[in-house]
Amino acid sequence: MIIERSKKINSDIDYYIRKKKYKKILDDISSILPDLEAGNLVGDKLEGFNLPEGAALYKVRIANTSANVGKSNGFRLIYYVAIEDKIYLLTIYSKKDDERIPNDAQIAMLVGNTLEF
Repeated sequence: MIIERSKKINSDIDYYIRKKKYKKILDDISSILPDLEAGNLVGDKLEGFNLPEGAALYKVRIANTSANVGKSNGFRLIYYVAIEDKIYLLTIYSKKDDERIPNDAQIAMLVGNTLEF
């Protein structure tokens, strides 16, 4: 599988790096990339989105090693699996950062934006 990062996730990563208590976020994300590249779709499948046939959305829990907390209090990464063997990393947020948690409409918009490029 080919993995690409959306503009939104790049902005999210920059946001958390600037907060200084999330300095290892890139390493944390990198921990799941080998599974995704191998086609092992980790995390929970998100339902209720109008996606092309064969496409899927997933949310995976990732430990925040900067804060020394496990997956349950760490990050949530939402990614989109496209039908042409591509995975788009859409957004990442800290579970403890309530104002950054996207709702379904925002997630759908991220998928739409991803399909445009």
